[in-house]
Amino acid sequence: MMRVLVLTPYPYGSTAGPRSSFELWERPLADAGITLHYAVFETDALHQIIYESVGVGRKAYEMARAYAAFLPKARAAREYDAVLINREATLIGPALVERWVASFGRPLIYHLDDPLYIPYRSPTNGLFSYLKFPGKVRSLCRMSAAVTANSPSHVAYARRFNSNVWEIPSIVDGDLYDGWRPRASPDPRVVIGWSGSPSTAPNLQVIRTPLRELAARTDVSVRLIGAQDFGLPDVPHRGQPWNAATEVRDLRQLDVGLLPLPHTPWTPHKFYLKLIQYMALGIPPVATPLGANPAVIEHGHTGFLADTPRDWVTFATQLIENPSLREQMGARGAEVARERYTLQANSEKVIAAFRSVLP
Repeated sequence: MMRVLVLTPYPYGSTAGPRSSFELWERPLADAGITLHYAVFETDALHQIIYESVGVGRKAYEMARAYAAFLPKARAAREYDAVLINREATLIGPALVERWVASFGRPLIYHLDDPLYIPYRSPTNGLFSYLKFPGKVRSLCRMSAAVTANSPSHVAYARRFNSNVWEIPSIVDGDLYDGWRPRASPDPRVVIGWSGSPSTAPNLQVIRTPLRELAARTDVSVRLIGAQDFGLPDVPHRGQPWNAATEVRDLRQLDVGLLPLPHTPWTPHKFYLKLIQYMALGIPPVATPLGANPAVIEHGHTGFLADTPRDWVTFATQLIENPSLREQMGARGAEVARERYTLQANSEKVIAAFRSVLP
């Protein structure tokens, strides 16, 4: 039996990264005798305001309260066989808490799913961005017994400081994301759409002009999931917030999945879960060729990579006007996702990564 304490900034089930990694890993790990227990940094009060445009003073106060509440939880690491650190134990500051936990003598597993080693200024937490200490990622890689990372860029970075690095992509549960099927909707139009969050909705500005052109077609409907306001008043669309309970059903309303990305310091290094969600449900994707996307998509076979506004219109039009192409491309993408990007395909690797930290 192996008991692992997870130090994570985020409440359970609230964030895409954990939902597509260790929260999904729980089942095969438990079957292998490895149980996960959680110590969460964000308090309810901090979680409610952290990405809202509220005063710096209030955020600083709630951040201090979260630190005070988190330290006793982190101290409990002494009682476990290993500690998993998700990205960073606390949202800001150097790796002080992580070094303190490491001093307990328990092996650390560091989970890296974002390029935190590259400086980034959050649009909603600009001042706090300067307290992120990107150098802590290097320190955490060095002090850990193993590193799990979800993109080739993260793996390459981690291997500069640690020889026990496991590439485990962001994944979906293959029992829920179970391949292509005809869309169950009376709407005869082709539904092109996007899924994300309020923080990623601005990415839609990358394809604002192509989306406006496509939405003007009488045979096309645009559906957007994940926010209240998508910033597209000139694009006719149907929008809705993200809902965990209906996520798969909502995604299945799409005939074509869009993944536009801006060119930023972060985007070339990331792995994009929504691409896997599209493909695993047999929804042919059109995506910006950034991050892991060119490695995931075989252009013209399992999806399209669009680098210019004209690319977006051209490739989306091909899928809109050719239902057999949508079905064939979607089915091929679903097969790739099932073989590479599901929980079932990665369970043995996850278990091996955890076991690698024990004598």
